[in-house]
Amino acid sequence: MEAVSNGVRKVLVANPRVCTGCRSCEVFCSFHHYRENNPRRAFIRIVKVEDECLDIPVICHHCERPSCMAACPVGAIYRDSETGAVLIDHDKCIGCMACVGACPFGAIVVDPKTGDVVKCDLCGGDPVCVKVCPTRALLYVRADVAPRIFMEENLMGVVNSLARERKPIFA
Repeated sequence: MEAVSNGVRKVLVANPRVCTGCRSCEVFCSFHHYRENNPRRAFIRIVKVEDECLDIPVICHHCERPSCMAACPVGAIYRDSETGAVLIDHDKCIGCMACVGACPFGAIVVDPKTGDVVKCDLCGGDPVCVKVCPTRALLYVRADVAPRIFMEENLMGVVNSLARERKPIFA
């Protein structure tokens, strides 16, 4: 997910390999936005994939060309010029749910209490989920740094896989 801070584009990245499924991000997100401890109202969700032993953070990517924005028939979805976040104007939203189906990441959901569609707002450019993640599975970094993070993670995954198989790396 993208944002702009002091002229530098930032993105929120999630690493399912180090997510433990503690759900701190969900708890603190719901508390930050609604002052209640209710993970079902969080703008981030942790999806458990039992057979793979994975916990996957589902986040809004604040796409460069958001399909949710294109799908909205009343222009209720817009990009914040300060943070770069893709946001929902609830005063304009007619509740048609077109954005929910249009999001390729499943990051726009219906609030169970209000029935409104909701999504990550980057907490105004200072994501709470990132601050509370104990394993750093969520990072809010400069866009030019994000690809390196994934390359390093993938390299470490290969090294660890080879080590588990006890194959020499250089043969």
